[in-house]
Amino acid sequence: MVNPSDMNDLYLLLHGRFPSEKAAGLFADKSAEAFARIGLRVTVLVPRRFGRGTLPPRPYAVQYVATLDLFRVPLLKKAAYRVSYIFFSLSSLFWLLRHAKRRAVIYSNETFPTLLASFFFKNTLYEVHDFPEKSLWMYRALFRRTRFVLATNEWKASELQKQFSIPKEKIIVERNAVDVEAFALRDKSDARKKLHLPIDGQMVVYTGHLYAHKGVDTLIEAIRSLPDVALYIVGGTQADRDRFLKKYSACSNVHLVGHVPHSEVPLWQSAADVLVLPNSARELISAQYTSPMKLFEYMASGRPIVASNVPSIAEVVSESSAYLVAPDNAGALKAGIVEALGGGDSRAYAARALVLEHTWDKRAQRIFSRIRGTF
Repeated sequence: MVNPSDMNDLYLLLHGRFPSEKAAGLFADKSAEAFARIGLRVTVLVPRRFGRGTLPPRPYAVQYVATLDLFRVPLLKKAAYRVSYIFFSLSSLFWLLRHAKRRAVIYSNETFPTLLASFFFKNTLYEVHDFPEKSLWMYRALFRRTRFVLATNEWKASELQKQFSIPKEKIIVERNAVDVEAFALRDKSDARKKLHLPIDGQMVVYTGHLYAHKGVDTLIEAIRSLPDVALYIVGGTQADRDRFLKKYSACSNVHLVGHVPHSEVPLWQSAADVLVLPNSARELISAQYTSPMKLFEYMASGRPIVASNVPSIAEVVSESSAYLVAPDNAGALKAGIVEALGGGDSRAYAARALVLEHTWDKRAQRIFSRIRGTF
């Protein structure tokens, strides 16, 4: 725990609807909660958007700042994001200047708001999620001015040093995390009963979006030749789900569940015999950039994992804790699934033990241990 004499204020900036079940909203919520639990006074700054939900009691404060929300105006949808982003960047800065102490920590993965804040607050930390490909002048300015840059995997840390000449001592490497208690081990039969699924039979589960770089097409191709194995795909937008339903309507063992509340995802994973993470190697976002929150959730679930052998995954798990297969290869993925279905639970137990170092609280504590010298 943080010594009371070291306690300080941390402001987390998020440009997005909040609360939200989207990955960015969940990430902000879990990060803020963890920083609060280790003793920091945390405030999340978010835009005052239409249609935001109600947040249950949290150990941190939420401050809604002014924005111009044009997302509901059809003719202005293309400009809505940019307008909202600029308004949020300025209004969050003005709010901080009025209410925050100059030694407070400003923590965000929002580029422009963090850059503006860095001119007035020395303890700024920018977390790199997607690797910079556009507006490089802004990133160069941001990386020069921020106190720390947080990379979510080793590849990003190395590339940031090479491409932006960021000193090594300025970079924090910290992967994503998981709420281990939320994804605690559950009885498989009980989970299937609650989901009204067949108790018997082999079941493979994928949770997440249906974007091309996620490799779900490869997964379905692998399952097509395993007619006795049921595949449940949990997630995806309605448009993507409709597209997949049309494309794979002949695959009777493939079930497109669609989006479910994040609180239900642990139940789906507990119902599985095997969990699959088929990231493609064809795009850098899945092969290199990412630190998949889904991987950590899979690891916490205590089920065997079959995953693409790409750097973003292989730096977290190995052959001792997952079944790693060649990416974008339906035959290799099929073989990995078959092996996992008959391979016992030793790798699942190893993955579960490994993920205990990647809880949100331990992540927050490690980050804070690096920046405590700024107080």
